[in-house]
Amino acid sequence: MDNTILSSLKTNPNKNVSVLGFFSNYPVKEFYIEGNSVLILGKSDHLWAHISSSSEVELSSLLARNYMKTKYYFSVEDWMIPIILSHGAVDWIMTTNRFILEKSIFIDLPKFNIVKIDKSYAQFIYDNSDYKDYISVEYIKDRLCKDISAGIFVNNILVAWGFTHDDGALGFLHVLEDYRNKGYGLDILLGLIQMKKKEKKPIFGNIVPDNFASTNLVTKLGFKIDCKTSWIKLK
Repeated sequence: MDNTILSSLKTNPNKNVSVLGFFSNYPVKEFYIEGNSVLILGKSDHLWAHISSSSEVELSSLLARNYMKTKYYFSVEDWMIPIILSHGAVDWIMTTNRFILEKSIFIDLPKFNIVKIDKSYAQFIYDNSDYKDYISVEYIKDRLCKDISAGIFVNNILVAWGFTHDDGALGFLHVLEDYRNKGYGLDILLGLIQMKKKEKKPIFGNIVPDNFASTNLVTKLGFKIDCKTSWIKLK
């Protein structure tokens, strides 16, 4: 990433945590600057537009010149959505609450044996996902290969798992229905947090508002809500 842009993003690391995380994992394809605003394109499962801006005027100008580059918008703030939608009809929007865990918060070690998940489990994970409209088997394989993951096996069956999204956010937390209420979900999260702490990387996650179980879990561990953020695909 261009050093000037990187320095600008790092002046507000919490606000730009998703942008910084994404481009630590994937290369910049193109970038465009308008005043103090920047539009950066990078590809994981799709070619995503990442925006860092505090100006409606600057963002409007950026998109007027570059909206045709992609239909996918990554982790955008509420005020940005009408500007984005002025350039196309919405196919889908996924809105989440971002939670961040400060590095100083003490976290227990997991009690169960946590293992790295092989990419051969990607199809199984996809088949059990509640978010099939937003992910793919190839995306899951990519994330399992590129970053940390945590799985719990019972009788050689993968019963609980979690890993990271393309921006480094903790996610994909899932426990098979027959194995819930045993503490597996908590331990998956504890394992991922310990891995993040060891790597000295930001610890954050995005949770859809109606996922009360995950929201309660991260809140009990000391995560604080940071902002609301959305992913958008235009038709």
